Amino acid sequence: MLLVEKIVGNLSGTSIGNLPVDFLDLDWFDTGKTTLRKRTRGGQEVGIRKDTLPLEDGDILYLDEERAIVVNILPCECIVFKPDNFKDMATVCFEIGNKHIPISINESAEVLVEFEHPLYRLLERSGYEPRREVRKLLKTHALRVRRHENNYSRKITIK
Repeated sequence: MLLVEKIVGNLSGTSIGNLPVDFLDLDWFDTGKTTLRKRTRGGQEVGIRKDTLPLEDGDILYLDEERAIVVNILPCECIVFKPDNFKDMATVCFEIGNKHIPISINESAEVLVEFEHPLYRLLERSGYEPRREVRKLLKTHALRVRRHENNYSRKITIK
């Protein structure tokens, strides 16, 4: 088993040349786990033990002269919709957040959440025109509470 304790880089910013890539397929909800044990497409068993930062699509977990092991977040059935303005965006994200459902917002200002029939119907009734699509849920872990050296101080950061 290959033990990974830190991320080497990401395919978006790190060149791996012509190395073969062995993908580690993960569901979106596995990306925030601090301990994980899975097999790559090529059959390599990988154990992941890391800090609280979530894994991202394209993260390079292992790199040597022969291959790279890279995270691939699997697509899932999602509710996709685009609020008309910032007020609607804030309102709907607040309401979805109150249900403790992870939200992803992409570059096109589309809101994506894992498909859930009651939420879909609620969004329809509220006039948001949701669509049911298969997409990758990326960066659903935007807010993090970080502990500093003393146990009494907490800081929330937005990434």
